[in-house]
Amino acid sequence: MATSEELPRVRNDLPMDAAEPSAGHTAPPLEVVRAIDEPVRVQGVVDTETTFEPFLNDENQDDENLDDEVESELDRKILSYCQRFDIQTGLLNHQAIQDALAKKLRNRSAGLEVALIWIDLVNLRQEFSLWGWTGAEALARRVAGTLRSVVDAGALLGRVGGKSFLVALEASKHDKAGKQRIQAVVNALTPVRSRGSETRPEVAAGVAFFPLDTDSVEDLVRFASLAAMRAGHVKSKTVVAFNAGMNSLIVRDHAMEVEMRKGLDQGQFSMVYQPNVDLATGRVLGAEALMRWKHPQWGAVTPSEFIPIAERSDLIHRIFDLALRTSLQQIQRWREQGLDLPLIAVNASAANVRSEDFAHSVRTIMDEFPIGKSEVELEMTESLAFEDEALFTTRLGQLKAIGVRIAIDDFGTRYTGFNVLKHLPLDAMKIDQCFIRGIDHSPGMRSLCETILAMGRQLKLRIVAEGIEEPGEFAVMREIGCDAGQGYLFQRPAPADEFAQFLREWTERKHGFGFARAQSMRERPSLRDIA
Repeated sequence: MATSEELPRVRNDLPMDAAEPSAGHTAPPLEVVRAIDEPVRVQGVVDTETTFEPFLNDENQDDENLDDEVESELDRKILSYCQRFDIQTGLLNHQAIQDALAKKLRNRSAGLEVALIWIDLVNLRQEFSLWGWTGAEALARRVAGTLRSVVDAGALLGRVGGKSFLVALEASKHDKAGKQRIQAVVNALTPVRSRGSETRPEVAAGVAFFPLDTDSVEDLVRFASLAAMRAGHVKSKTVVAFNAGMNSLIVRDHAMEVEMRKGLDQGQFSMVYQPNVDLATGRVLGAEALMRWKHPQWGAVTPSEFIPIAERSDLIHRIFDLALRTSLQQIQRWREQGLDLPLIAVNASAANVRSEDFAHSVRTIMDEFPIGKSEVELEMTESLAFEDEALFTTRLGQLKAIGVRIAIDDFGTRYTGFNVLKHLPLDAMKIDQCFIRGIDHSPGMRSLCETILAMGRQLKLRIVAEGIEEPGEFAVMREIGCDAGQGYLFQRPAPADEFAQFLREWTERKHGFGFARAQSMRERPSLRDIA
């Protein structure tokens, strides 16, 4: 951040449309030392290079020759500018865009609708990771420049919260041409060349309409933000229009986050366990630990409901830490009872893996227990490999350095290619249940699973079939050589005591699946068998 003594010199390499500012959006006066070119081209936009040039160019000014009165006036004008405009892009800042929007709505013609587009630049953090603030702000300036070039002279442009941009223009919610104009604004954000490589602005965009959705400026901004949030969640490539259900959804999500925090503090969360069975021998190779939440009023809340909300907050880290610590404690208890699982698998979300101190947290928790690092497997979906291969590879390398095992969960749902997988330090691959369901009646699905198995063998991975529920599914996966299976057919996810009972009974129960009579439970499979 620049100090008061050194204001950053901001440049903008992109042209601006020729349009005069309205009276409500003029830039601060610029006749400090000499007359300069008129700075504003689109409403809510200031050419930062032109505006700051007389202030910051040493050739134009000599601070030592400025008397106190001129210097004071200069400070006042710079402060006035910074209070109204985003210093990097020249767009209106968060307060100024709302003021300008309120004026625009007050002065609109009767019956005219105004669309407010909220655009989130979702890969701004990635640009920062690659190039620092210089790269991130360069991308933001390019986005601002593109928006200037595609909107009409009467449109308003603003930047809020660093990664978000607002565009207000005249358009109707139910007019096809209006919708096309709105989408065209977002579609204009095409890849640009930067630092010798191509940078693609990845955006999530939502739109709300005045007065159809609301007659409040504050709510209009909030509703557009909610629509953009929804676009980000569903990874929509099109602009998502606000609807009333989004408002109730955000209220529900907030309530659930509050209750989740209480639940974590009050012990409402617990673990259940599901066995992983060798499809050739019937041996129990390990167990997957799964989080459950039982709310005192709501009852059972499914992971598909609370995990996405936890991922959007810091709660996902508390949930992972609780899951790993509880699972390790439970293994220790089972071993004290003579029940020795060779492996425990715990799920880690993409949000966990993105955290810089994730590997350190894993090591810290594992050091609390006398359990081998290689007896723990972290399951993570392929989504992060799909979104950020470099980060995913780095984080997996850090985890492997600890000694834990890594499995790709729900494989096949994001189409991660062989060329990506072969560079990852993986131990196992779990085929998503959507490929297993009904495979005994689908030659095409069987052929697809055979292809996945062949790829897994080439990568020297243990392949696990998820969601085996029917004897026919088990028979096919065993026949085509899948290493292991997991599903309701063998055992539903069960609390620790019930799972312990399953382990005691499985030696006899497994004969019903056609497995040969096994050795004593105490003769557990080695980690070499699992690998």
